[in-house]
Amino acid sequence: MDVMSAAPVIEQLSRETGISTAAALFDKIPPHPVDPVLSPLFRRGGLPRGELVTVTGELSLSCGLATIAAATREQKWCAGIGLGEPSVSSIADLGVDLDHFVNLATPGEDWLRVASILIESFDIILVDPGFAPSASERARLLAKIRERRMSLISLRPLSGGTEQIEITDTRWTGAEHGHGRLQSCLVRARSQTGTHRFLLPGPSGTPASVPAGTLEVVADGGGASIAPTTDLDTDPATDTDDDPRWSTITQLRQVISHVG
Repeated sequence: MDVMSAAPVIEQLSRETGISTAAALFDKIPPHPVDPVLSPLFRRGGLPRGELVTVTGELSLSCGLATIAAATREQKWCAGIGLGEPSVSSIADLGVDLDHFVNLATPGEDWLRVASILIESFDIILVDPGFAPSASERARLLAKIRERRMSLISLRPLSGGTEQIEITDTRWTGAEHGHGRLQSCLVRARSQTGTHRFLLPGPSGTPASVPAGTLEVVADGGGASIAPTTDLDTDPATDTDDDPRWSTITQLRQVISHVG
């Protein structure tokens, strides 16, 4: 039976009681849990199983680690591939249970082979791909992900992803007017469910909701700027527009925001 002759049969079966399509079957599989602050980013409120998810943009690694944190605390095994050597304390601060997270120092050219092996035994894989796989390689990878009903998060764009999260803007707070210390980062992210704002990290290290009165991050084509809303940490009587030191501090913030 060729594809054309099979189409009417597939259509008929999809109308029969008790017979579901592949998409419907996966809709019935509960997703891996995520932090409540990150839950709105996903269409089913959690990290989908049997699917590829992409998380891109600034702080994508932090966002990816925060995404898997709740699953590790439920004793789901997670692996990182090609992530470099992130600070262990930073991973723990994001809420990841280190007893259920393995970070592999894998050369970029080996990520696909290593991922294909780990899919057999890990619930979630977080990978920074060293190259884009070919169409046939990608098809085999996605088939294995579906078969094992595991989740793969890519920190670079990969075709075949069912959900795409893009971090579009970030703004660190804490080092106001050249003193203090970095405390949290205001993040704007875009996904299939819309545009969302949250703190990553929040004051305690894990994701947090945005407090009322927090400055908004606005894209202006030439970088990020701050909308004229109230900042509770800033003295409104202080005019910094004409202070050359403030320009230097702003540039320093932008450099720091790219480190993550």
